Amino acid sequence: MRSGVVPGSAGTGRVSATSRRDYEETTATVLTAEGHAGSAYELGGDTAFSLAELATALSAATGQEVVYGDLPAERFRSALLDAGLPAELAEVLADSDLGLKRGELFTDSPDLSRLIGRPTTTLTDALTGALGS
Repeated sequence: MRSGVVPGSAGTGRVSATSRRDYEETTATVLTAEGHAGSAYELGGDTAFSLAELATALSAATGQEVVYGDLPAERFRSALLDAGLPAELAEVLADSDLGLKRGELFTDSPDLSRLIGRPTTTLTDALTGALGS
């Protein structure tokens, strides 16, 4: 938030993320209800978003301009190191963004919302909750 930039190497890749609460509810459902043994689920939020859309949502939630700064993976990794992250974590995060870019963090499966019995938490609602807005 200090820099006004969400850095990354994801390009226009989309992530099907939702809140931890949604994942926790799903886990509780699968562990405590009958009929899930041997099942495999593809879990993700109902509406995928790009990191540029995340930056736009952060702008709206905070009233501060935030943009997405797409970087080559090595520059992103270097920026993470410069910010003080350990080398191993910087490598994992840079690689995760490349996976996001390749579509590896996208799913259009309705499994998660079906398991919790409601729509998943929106990006806007998750940010509002996280920021205490």
